[in-house]
Amino acid sequence: MKFLELNKKRHATKHFNDKAVDPKDVRTAIEIATLAPSAHNSQPWKFVVVREKNQELSEIAFGGNKNQIKEAPVTIALFADTDLAQRARKIARIAGVKNMSDELLQYYMQNLPAEYSHFTEQQKSDYLALNAGLVAMNLVLALTDQGIASNIILGFDKSKANQVLEIDERFRPELLITVGYSDEKLEPSYRLPVDEIIEKR
Repeated sequence: MKFLELNKKRHATKHFNDKAVDPKDVRTAIEIATLAPSAHNSQPWKFVVVREKNQELSEIAFGGNKNQIKEAPVTIALFADTDLAQRARKIARIAGVKNMSDELLQYYMQNLPAEYSHFTEQQKSDYLALNAGLVAMNLVLALTDQGIASNIILGFDKSKANQVLEIDERFRPELLITVGYSDEKLEPSYRLPVDEIIEKR
């Protein structure tokens, strides 16, 4: 599917039918999503695929998001790894000498952790949010490419997400993505003319 066509097919879908979503299709979409760029190639992502705990997860959502999560056959909770030094070292350990030069291994094992140690809390928060946004967009496009509808949700109590999903507090909840099939015929949202958002200097 051409990129323009793919983007035109993607819509925020808030109502889903009863058709089940194949776990293999979700895994494929996540695998494609992780091809997204990330700062320093840090890939600070954790995906939690929620099926059995959708009801519990819906209870910490705000407003209409509650029903949307209940209705969706799958919700993907996206977390960011707040221990960036450990994440860098994990990449080096898993990649190993077969996939990385000695210089790159040194970069992930020592140079990056040293750089991260100087981040303020605000810098780290911005860094994680940026990377989460990049991979989330890739994920919904990968789902769209498979004919699967989705919606990104920010409205939920992040202070309770780790407890509900039994995820280590090291990982920061970023957003939820409801996933499923829909019978709705959605119209594209209004977009500003491109000349309204471009300035030249």
